[in-house]
Amino acid sequence: MILGITGGICSGKSSVSKIFKNLGIEVVDADFIAKKISEEPRNIEEIIKIFGRDIVENSTLKRELIRERAFSNNKMLQKLNKLLHPQIIKYFERKKETSVDRLICFDIPLLFELKLEYLCDKILVVGTNEKLQLERVIRRDNCSKELAKKIINSQLSLVDKINKADFLIMNNGTFDELEEKVIEIYKKIKI
Repeated sequence: MILGITGGICSGKSSVSKIFKNLGIEVVDADFIAKKISEEPRNIEEIIKIFGRDIVENSTLKRELIRERAFSNNKMLQKLNKLLHPQIIKYFERKKETSVDRLICFDIPLLFELKLEYLCDKILVVGTNEKLQLERVIRRDNCSKELAKKIINSQLSLVDKINKADFLIMNNGTFDELEEKVIEIYKKIKI
């Protein structure tokens, strides 16, 4: 069984994934896969064409600068997504083919936006209240309130995600409370 984990930025998806890993479940993280794919030489060259040569320093992508430019210029964001998303989707499709007869989690932030529900047997949405989400994005990414709002607003709303979910965890409390909620869902889906 494949459990898709999704939710808005800084909702706690990574913490939920970490708890599943601690339970011995394999978790495939789309952000990690995207980072690996973006670092392939052919993709770096394409990313330079989109954002300019100054987004690379010592053969390393300046991710903060890319994020700032992408969320300030929708055309650049669309070009980046057009480059990377098909490669990421192919990775997950291959992983699904080889993941039979066991529980595996696909941590995919843009699961619904990319219409990837077909990859999952069940979907868990992780949510948080808007104020807390905004504070977490600003703190984690060390970005302005304006940029944080642009990033949050680029994603499907929490209400829309909840309507498509099999399970929901609201992550507004402590890590221990989150862990209890994850274990409760794990017991329901354990095969």
